Amino acid sequence: MIFKQLNPGSSCRTYLVGSERTKEVVLIDPVLDGVDRYLRLLQTDGLKLRWVIDTHTHADHISGAALLQNKAQVHYLMHLNSEVKCVSKKLRERDALGLGELTMTFMHTPGHTTDSLVVLLPDRFLSGDFLFIGEDGSGRLDLPGGSAAAHHQSLKKLDQLPDAALMFPAHDYKGREHARLGDQRKSNPLLQPRTRDEYLAYWDSLALGPADWMRKVLDANHACATDASAAPIPAEASSGACSPCAAAAPALGALRASALSPVQLRDRAAKEQARLFILDVREPEEYNGELGHIPGSVLIPLGQLETRFGEVPRDKTVVAVCKSGRRSARAAELLLAKGFRDAFTMTGGMMAWDDEELPVER
Repeated sequence: MIFKQLNPGSSCRTYLVGSERTKEVVLIDPVLDGVDRYLRLLQTDGLKLRWVIDTHTHADHISGAALLQNKAQVHYLMHLNSEVKCVSKKLRERDALGLGELTMTFMHTPGHTTDSLVVLLPDRFLSGDFLFIGEDGSGRLDLPGGSAAAHHQSLKKLDQLPDAALMFPAHDYKGREHARLGDQRKSNPLLQPRTRDEYLAYWDSLALGPADWMRKVLDANHACATDASAAPIPAEASSGACSPCAAAAPALGALRASALSPVQLRDRAAKEQARLFILDVREPEEYNGELGHIPGSVLIPLGQLETRFGEVPRDKTVVAVCKSGRRSARAAELLLAKGFRDAFTMTGGMMAWDDEELPVER
């Protein structure tokens, strides 16, 4: 079997899979800026490209599949649920494709997206964003089409695979190439035994708001964009400096942030206004909505925080605020993990602030 990972040094993984005998290959999860490089490799190695496949609709980068489809005149394959307009062949659960002596089959694993697929090979599987290595858990489940309930059900399909199976994800942010499934059953937080309700509560505790730029990337991929300018991506995300897709890092509470009540925050702001930075981590429509926002607060939605840490002053006490207190607790813990010394969450969020009839701007 031909099996290569084509994006060395990148957190985005593209896989070349094929037959040693016939030299027929498939490209899986190609990235747009790698298309010309992939085509040169195929020509140099005397390989024949049969198909391009995306394991899901990507939210952190523009896929190279549409451009490869045009340049190489091959079919573009995704799951039946895909909304990508130029997909020319739709895959279903347990469909099989043959490449010489090699057969690959497909497992539908919705949760991260409705069209998520796992590619099954003789001794390994490509997990896409359905499952990452270790503490990265999986792709986030709060983007359009994401569902923790569906993901919990999809995880049960892994029971049919042996411990020895090797897992190759579509992303890894720590330079790891692959992992043994048996080891993941011990170290990945999402593979620990949980009831459906416990699993939903776990994801609800993470409370990550979708980043606006990721929604634009999804739209660009749905429209089969072939130009990087279709959806600008923050430099921190494109460089791999953060993990925009991974959302199941250690469970909430691994780093416990201190809390202030709304009245305590009001009193502290009156005395130490110049030394406080009030960080509102809601979405823009919430910040400008009915509950209003605390005067002087700065809006950075939680889904964007990992790419905008530089906008938060390290020489001030940071108090994170959201609607009810869950997202702000997560934000404060992210700040502590990034080395911020004084990071607090406001208990009860803006709902509690308004209950106390404290001043707001709308």
